Amino acid sequence: MKKFFDIYLGKFISVGLIILITLGVNYLVDKMINKVIKRKNKKNITTLLILVKRIKTVILYILGALICLSKFDAFNSFSVTLLSGLGIGSVVIGLAAQESLGNLFSSIAIVLGNPFEVGDYVKCVDNQVAGTVEDITMRHTIIKTINNKRIIIPNSVMNKYALENYNYKDNEIVKPIEFPISYNADMDKSINIIKEEMKKLYAPSKTGKNSDVEFPLVKVSEWKDSAIMLKAWVWGKDNSNVYDNIFELNYIIKKRFDQEKIEIPYQHINVIVDKK
Repeated sequence: MKKFFDIYLGKFISVGLIILITLGVNYLVDKMINKVIKRKNKKNITTLLILVKRIKTVILYILGALICLSKFDAFNSFSVTLLSGLGIGSVVIGLAAQESLGNLFSSIAIVLGNPFEVGDYVKCVDNQVAGTVEDITMRHTIIKTINNKRIIIPNSVMNKYALENYNYKDNEIVKPIEFPISYNADMDKSINIIKEEMKKLYAPSKTGKNSDVEFPLVKVSEWKDSAIMLKAWVWGKDNSNVYDNIFELNYIIKKRFDQEKIEIPYQHINVIVDKK
């Protein structure tokens, strides 16, 4: 027993120190990266640093494990056998981990190509999945839907999707909304009311690609059987804000139309009662 302690006690102490140093370095680097993320507050940097954190953790743990194993003579003799079988082993491991490696390289391609970032609102055209990108891991992308559900998509699959990114390069977004009025209503007055209320909401910035945008914009879009449709283009600073503005506009236009005696057509049912 004394001989065992003489031989292995120092090795176990060294292994313990190596584990503590590995965990300590990992913690300190994570802390530094988190400070940079908070200070920069930019989505593309956040996405890149989150991926760097994960890759760094894997590399540190592998290095720590290899250094610990190198302290034992048994590993040194085993390493010769390991290296001799590396050719066959690498093929087997490569085939077994083909899907995982594909997802890893796809995650790197997503971060470097920057088609979307953490915090972007995206819509997968192929399968109609839509939501906010909550996280991009080394294996998959997590999308938070409007129903607060999480859709987890492998990065190799995500990399092949045709995406509609509502926050790509510019967070401002516009969505059309229609208001029906009766054929007896004053169209000009109705359009002016809608424009007045739109001005109280978000207005697009007149810079860059929006420099020539007409705002507020309301057009007669369609003549239906029982209504004239007025289409308004509502703006928001981002995807969430534009929906808030649409909801607010729906509410206030109904009140304004009621006050101004502008008729909103709706279906009527006439019931005839036969007294017999």
